[in-house]
Amino acid sequence: MTGGVSSWIHQLVTALSELRFAIFHISATQGEVHPPRYTMPPNVVSLVDVGIHGGDEPALRGEVTEASAWEVMWRYHEEMKDGRADGLGDLLSQVSPHAGAGPSVHDYIYGKPAWEIVRRLYESRAPDISFLDYFWTWRFTHLPIFRLLHAPVPEAAVYHTVSTGWAGFVAAVTRLRRGRPMLLTEHGIYSRERRMEIDQADWIYVQRQAPMTLSAGPGFFKELWARLFERLSRITYAHADQIVTIFEGNRQAQIRDGADPAKTLVVPNGLDPGPLGALPRTQAGPGEFRIGFVGRVVPIKDVKTFIRAVKIVTNTLPGASAVIAGPGDEDPTYLEECRALAAALGIADRVEFTGRVDVKTIYPRIDVMVLTSISEGLPLVILEAFAAGVPVVSSEVGACRELLEGRLPADRASSAGWARSSTSAAHTRR
Repeated sequence: MTGGVSSWIHQLVTALSELRFAIFHISATQGEVHPPRYTMPPNVVSLVDVGIHGGDEPALRGEVTEASAWEVMWRYHEEMKDGRADGLGDLLSQVSPHAGAGPSVHDYIYGKPAWEIVRRLYESRAPDISFLDYFWTWRFTHLPIFRLLHAPVPEAAVYHTVSTGWAGFVAAVTRLRRGRPMLLTEHGIYSRERRMEIDQADWIYVQRQAPMTLSAGPGFFKELWARLFERLSRITYAHADQIVTIFEGNRQAQIRDGADPAKTLVVPNGLDPGPLGALPRTQAGPGEFRIGFVGRVVPIKDVKTFIRAVKIVTNTLPGASAVIAGPGDEDPTYLEECRALAAALGIADRVEFTGRVDVKTIYPRIDVMVLTSISEGLPLVILEAFAAGVPVVSSEVGACRELLEGRLPADRASSAGWARSSTSAAHTRR
């Protein structure tokens, strides 16, 4: 898919032409076909794609695993429950020291020892929940782990993961198996973004409550999913040699979630302002006010709030219009909901959906860029808009306030003074 992190990865690989890269890509479903969104740089020597869901496992027996090894698996679950994340090396050494070792994925899913672990987990942690629901949730959450344990990760001098979660797990496992350094670059706090999605997900089973019972929170199974990603983050933090993020707020969040402060480092995003700054402006016509949104049309960008805000603006400025510039193929249902919302608000003729587009054609023809995301790191679109000379209005997420007002007190004082003078000038023009 395209997006800020994808663009950053492409720029990184392309710019480091003296290095060779092997890409390990994790797909949602086995057998998915992915049309390329970028031209593959010549220094990429291989691409491995692993689907973590879908299909079934062949009835192959893996290497014989002693009963003591399965007991190590049980203990590891207990350690993770207590907040530890440093036992993965011992687990791998006894169960799966390399990708072909230990139980097969079929054994993990269908074997009797695995069944016993699921039963013990259920009895110790969820005896009041339907066992059938618990069993299938456990299988769905753990199948990716088992497949990734057997995945053919390329040999490399350094392993660089751009998130925690499944990718971070692969990097941590490979770090322990091969003894090579591991680098994590986390643009957005992955476990928090997944929790937001899980809270809104309608595909995760929510158990019915007993009559006259009040329940707060997302429910047992959503919480199970959220904890999974939080623990994968802890595993990634525990085994990374260096943890890089893009602003101080993220670094503090990583530390709160278990990262060793001595491993953490802030490297902000950047871009070359020259090409965008050189773009010729397209002047607005009399009475026009042009609002832009640049990004993927997905729920985490909260495009619906952008559309509602455009409606409010059009009530005051009849000449206002908006352009939503970004791909909608990642979540077609959400794209259609956004189109329907614009129509329901009576502004369908004021809101243009461009689909995938070169942003160099967008910034010259908007008067303000608006970001309504509910989660961000340090958005490249704000840097791009600034480089193109376009002012920005943003929700207060990630590093957005730092980008708009400055990080240091002197920066903020300067931006506050600029804002006051701009407001006075605006009143004078009126």
